[in-house]
Amino acid sequence: MISPYTKVEESFNLQAIHDILNYGIYPQQLIIENYDHIKFPGVVPRTFIGSLIIAGLSQLVIKVDKFLTIDLLSSVGKDQLELQTIVRSIIGLVNIFMLLKLRDSINKISFKYKNKKSKYSIGFWYTILLMSQFHLLYYSSRTLPNFIVLPLVNYSISKLIVGDLSGLTWLAFCGIIFRLEIGLFAVIIALVSSIIFGQSNIFINIVYLAAGSLIGGLTSICIDSYFWNRLLIPELDSFIFNIIEGKSSQWGVEPWPAYFRHYLWQLFRPPIILLLALPGLINDPADNGTTTPTKTKTILNHPARNSLRILFISSLLYIIAMSFQPHKEWRFIIYTIPIFTLQAANGLTNIFHKTTNLMNKLLFLIIMAGILLSTILSIQMGYVSSFNYPGGNALQFTNNYITQNPSNSDTVIIHMDVPACMTGVSRFGEIHNNPNIKYDKTEDQTQLESLWNQFDFIITHDEKLDPKSWELIYTEPIFKGITIEPIVELLIAQSKDRSIIINLIKNIIDELVKGESNTLINLLRSTILTEDYLNVYKALTPHESTMHITPESTASEPQDIDPESLKKEINQQIDNLEESFSAMGQ
Repeated sequence: MISPYTKVEESFNLQAIHDILNYGIYPQQLIIENYDHIKFPGVVPRTFIGSLIIAGLSQLVIKVDKFLTIDLLSSVGKDQLELQTIVRSIIGLVNIFMLLKLRDSINKISFKYKNKKSKYSIGFWYTILLMSQFHLLYYSSRTLPNFIVLPLVNYSISKLIVGDLSGLTWLAFCGIIFRLEIGLFAVIIALVSSIIFGQSNIFINIVYLAAGSLIGGLTSICIDSYFWNRLLIPELDSFIFNIIEGKSSQWGVEPWPAYFRHYLWQLFRPPIILLLALPGLINDPADNGTTTPTKTKTILNHPARNSLRILFISSLLYIIAMSFQPHKEWRFIIYTIPIFTLQAANGLTNIFHKTTNLMNKLLFLIIMAGILLSTILSIQMGYVSSFNYPGGNALQFTNNYITQNPSNSDTVIIHMDVPACMTGVSRFGEIHNNPNIKYDKTEDQTQLESLWNQFDFIITHDEKLDPKSWELIYTEPIFKGITIEPIVELLIAQSKDRSIIINLIKNIIDELVKGESNTLINLLRSTILTEDYLNVYKALTPHESTMHITPESTASEPQDIDPESLKKEINQQIDNLEESFSAMGQ
């Protein structure tokens, strides 16, 4: 709700869901004529399977709303941002349910803590640690491929926690369809389980992995070939592009230890979970008290024995393996975060049950303070992140401006440049069912020049367009940084009047009780620095604009020149010179 818009990494699935809901999936010609991925296919193809599932769940909500006389699809002259919120809410809820599924699985195998009060301790602390995090929860409702597949990954892990090796099949299935690195994760888990811990048979594990890969590959080739209008498995295309051809480095290269030096510490601030995970290795929650086999008799271990250790060590090995890939992003290792959290909860449970002496009580209080600090930082990061989507806000302003100021012309065309499209613009944000309003995302410079005079509004990162042709009507800022100056001023005021902070806290609490948060939001807003990022321009009439920006904002790179515009400009200058010479002669 605080960040309703999406960024470029999320655009493929978001646009695909929009197109499925608005245009349907049959016949294929309808896809070719209307779907966004036909015109903007991206560098590598992506699967439609996740988008289909989410669109199907969204259709259920749409039908219920339609029964209640709320039509989310057929509204004329309005955007579909409410529908976009519903789509993202569905992804978020499914992710939350599967994160809780992990909690239920760990509670089932907590044999070490047999009494009723202690049996659910790991699940309880897992929930607390989970709620204190930022990245996992903030992104859980986003249409990134990693978070669309995350519920299935967590479902697979929940099976592995209780000793059900069919979780490997699910992981392999997810890997071949959604993200190949999940397949790598599955292979590592299979090897660690069989070779290091001897908890499973390597050949049986291979059968599980092969079954998931085969079923997933057939599913992908049937569904995705239909939507892309060519025979393919998108993840294999991505593997060839990123790994075989090594082109992922075009998006940035980082040194081998980046995940361990930077990204894990970024995901866990402060690093309470990382510090608790290692003590979690000491005890196995699935230890049911059996001993190792002897020569005289065979004792069967519970299938969940060492499952949490297997998953934790596999997660570390997976991050090591992913470190060999030059291009790194934190979302590539997001599948390990719930496992780290479970292991940390196991470690925290061990500490909690030993708080009988003073040192353990002190350690427990320090950990609680760290969790509280992590929660506060997460709330602040969530608010800060809401300033990172200027494209969505700029498009909404433009839509409102057009609606409130109807044009005399038959058609209104809005052009959105690349920075706008990367920071919140989506097809859900466009005005629907109004043929008089059109949206343009042309990137090619030559095509853009030929279309420039047709645009009525432009949302652009350019600082200045020609003021003779364009009127600046709106500027949207973006997050720049954080300042502690207001906090310093507050502390100075507190030194002069001891009641300042106490009254401020009372005021915030009173507002929260009433369901308001103006004081808290104003306090947070005062610590955030922004800078102008996107400008919305309206074409002046008569419309004789060119693409050239004014001299004071001209970039160092040479601008392409329109010959016809240049010819008119030169002829006008010649006429002016002739008039000047004539006046001088007289």
